[in-house]
Amino acid sequence: MASFAFGGGDAGDQQVIEESTPWVAAGDGDLALLRKAMQKLGLAPSAADNNGFTFVHAAAAYCRVDVLRWLFGQDGVDVNAADADGDTPLHHCDEKEAARILIEEGKADWSVQNAEGKTVRQAKEEELREGEHDAEDDSDDEEIAKLRELVTYLVSLEGGKDEDMQ
Repeated sequence: MASFAFGGGDAGDQQVIEESTPWVAAGDGDLALLRKAMQKLGLAPSAADNNGFTFVHAAAAYCRVDVLRWLFGQDGVDVNAADADGDTPLHHCDEKEAARILIEEGKADWSVQNAEGKTVRQAKEEELREGEHDAEDDSDDEEIAKLRELVTYLVSLEGGKDEDMQ
């Protein structure tokens, strides 16, 4: 695995850049580290890992709005890129805000189907049903509430009703 160090002259001030660093940085919302890691590793903003997972996937999965907006301004970034499972960044969203930014600002296509033939709405409805069934503690309640809000938003885009949400 390639890695690079950067930082001040003191070895304790140096930060190691590994192959996974830019994806971790995108998921953590650390735009400065993402940019430094991309530069050190020679990666384009559209880079994907071996599973097709892009920086947009990582930022969307953790609702890193600043990173998403920066990526939208970069050449060659595909907001509808599919990973190895056919999931787009929207399929990885668990919060309405990330989905809204992807759709309204990034022009992501919410009707794309993954390898299982599921649109984002269908995949998130399934996750919601499973989450409600498997909820064990209060931390699950917050995640379920966010997922429910996301599903409601996705339903509104289709102009339809979600029978499961009634």
